[in-house]
Amino acid sequence: MLRSGSMSIDELYAAIRNLTPQDRRRLVERVVHDFFESSASETQPSSLIGMMADEPELMDEVCRLAMAAREQSRMRPIDG
Repeated sequence: MLRSGSMSIDELYAAIRNLTPQDRRRLVERVVHDFFESSASETQPSSLIGMMADEPELMDEVCRLAMAAREQSRMRPIDG
């Protein structure tokens, strides 16, 4: 939340829209990097599933992709 006396979200967004596309991209990359860097220290590294607790559809997709890759792997032992 922004402090009183600082720019509102709308004012901040308007200022960002005035940036060049390259500067907007750099800003977004920096914000995302900072966000994940700060949230990484708050997350329990031992719990990948816990990290995805709020994203069940994403977790399902990750599992589906992992299983599909496993089925196609040449390293998979032959069943039977």
